[in-house]
Amino acid sequence: MDDLHDRVGEVLALIDDGEVTGYGEIAGAIGVPRGARAVARALANGGFGWDLAAPVIPVGTVRGGQGRSRHFIVPEMGEGENSRSAGLARRAVSFTRDGDNLLIPTSQCLDADELAERLGLSGR
Repeated sequence: MDDLHDRVGEVLALIDDGEVTGYGEIAGAIGVPRGARAVARALANGGFGWDLAAPVIPVGTVRGGQGRSRHFIVPEMGEGENSRSAGLARRAVSFTRDGDNLLIPTSQCLDADELAERLGLSGR
């Protein structure tokens, strides 16, 4: 678990303000196929803190296309300064609201390949 924790921390350090990624994308980047739950546990237990972990989205699907903007759909969590939207705003991630969901432009979402490239693992 310590190795996974360290690798997740390395990925978090590479996510710039205004960018987000998913648990599964981190797992794919560090070579843990189907390891989204393990990444989620590492984030929950790792002492990374809300502001650092805010760019990692637990669940999402892409909506849009055919001439419309594509967005990553994220369920909102809570209200106030500890809410997901407040954490994302502190990280300068732009989003809009759609009912109980937050919509983040896919251009701000890093996939596993982009994260692996930042880690220097693009030729794996």
